[in-house]
Amino acid sequence: MTSLRSRFSDAADRDLPRVGRRAVLAAGVGAAALGLAACSDKAPSASVQPRNLEGRAADDELPVETSPPPVTSGPPLITGSFKSARMGGRDTRWAVARPNGVTGKLPVVVVLHALNTNEKTIFGSKLEMQTVMQQYVDNGNTPFALAAADVGRNYYHRRADGTDGGAMILDEFLPMLANNPQLNLSTDRIGLFGWSMGGYGALRLASMLGAPRVAAVAVSSPAMWADPRNFPPRAFDGLADYQANSLFGAQPSFAKIPLLINIGSSDQFYTYTRQWAAGLHPPAAFGTAAGGHTNRYWRSVLPEQIEFLGRNLAD
Repeated sequence: MTSLRSRFSDAADRDLPRVGRRAVLAAGVGAAALGLAACSDKAPSASVQPRNLEGRAADDELPVETSPPPVTSGPPLITGSFKSARMGGRDTRWAVARPNGVTGKLPVVVVLHALNTNEKTIFGSKLEMQTVMQQYVDNGNTPFALAAADVGRNYYHRRADGTDGGAMILDEFLPMLANNPQLNLSTDRIGLFGWSMGGYGALRLASMLGAPRVAAVAVSSPAMWADPRNFPPRAFDGLADYQANSLFGAQPSFAKIPLLINIGSSDQFYTYTRQWAAGLHPPAAFGTAAGGHTNRYWRSVLPEQIEFLGRNLAD
């Protein structure tokens, strides 16, 4: 796999990550207008306009996944569960993928899943993040592991029912990863990855942990709402909850965290995501191409995201 670093000047600031070959500007919006980093690749031939969100909340309600697609390739998963006080005492399942052929302690990317999915979804046959990670390692790059835990529909912050998926990740899951000798992982400096609901969650947790604890964040189609009058109750319990946990206003937290955002130009969160990213200083690496809120798009950008996370974890 060609290194992203080789595509850009060695003088590039580590805190100002650049986009890969898939990252292009779409919908006729210039990078200068929004303050976003972008490469000079040609835009996709398909002309796709962002959806009009006026009068309704963008919808991240994916089909309910009763069981994830089977894991058919890549390294085997190590799985388990623990009783989570942060999730109301329920058993919380987790899954970890370490690359084959690698021993010793590894850094880890914590994966935050989307709505109506679970801790195994990203490893299933439709997405296969562990296979992309294995290919990255097999190409001679510094290895790392992937780890995910199930938060149900919690949205990675404290809810009216007392559950808090974000606190579970920070206060219970990360310590479990660090203290489990079978996993042999280091959590002193982590990567964060998420898609849809999990994209929002990865950004929220990164803003809480900050640098240098967070080495890098990569997200696909983060579910976020810019209008405090227009969000679904599954995401926030009311206006006060929205105001306490919205990512709008949290952009200064990313000043020293390398960040890659990928989103399809027909994704329902495209407009909100561009609006949020415009407030980042320095700008994030921002990749877009024709595509929607779909597994097909998310799978297409995983190689770029794995390389971005791995390179920053290795720095």
